[in-house]
Amino acid sequence: MAEQPNQLLVRRGFEAFNTGDIDTLVEIIADDAVQAMPGVNIISGEHKGREAILAMYAHLFEETAGTLKVVLEGTYAAGNSVVAVYHGTAQRDGRSLDQRSALVFEIEHGQAVRLTDLPADLAAADLFWS
Repeated sequence: MAEQPNQLLVRRGFEAFNTGDIDTLVEIIADDAVQAMPGVNIISGEHKGREAILAMYAHLFEETAGTLKVVLEGTYAAGNSVVAVYHGTAQRDGRSLDQRSALVFEIEHGQAVRLTDLPADLAAADLFWS
C-alpha cells in the first residue's frame, strides 16, 4: 500500500534530522510549530517555534557528542495525523539510551505544526537526559 503524502513528509523529516539537513527541516516544520517533549529533564517541555525546535535538535546532538541515531521503523497516518515509530540510541555522560518511541505529527498545508514525542520508557528517557 502506498504511503500518504503526510507519511512521506515525515520520512523526509527523519532523513533530514539524521543527516543534519537543516534546509529540509526548515521547509517541513512550520514557523510557529510546537514540539512537546515529555518528562522532567534538560529537553522536556514545549519548544515553541521552528527556531526553538531546531535549537533543541542541536542541543540533542551536542549533549550526545553526535552519537544520537534515530531509525524510523514505520509510520501510521489518518487525515492530518501521522504517528512515526522509531528506535533511538545515544551515549551521554557514561549512560546509554536504547529504546523505541513514537513521534506524533499534526500536519497542515504540507508542514508539521505540532510534534509530540512519546518514549516507550519515560523514566529511562528522563534518567538519560537528566
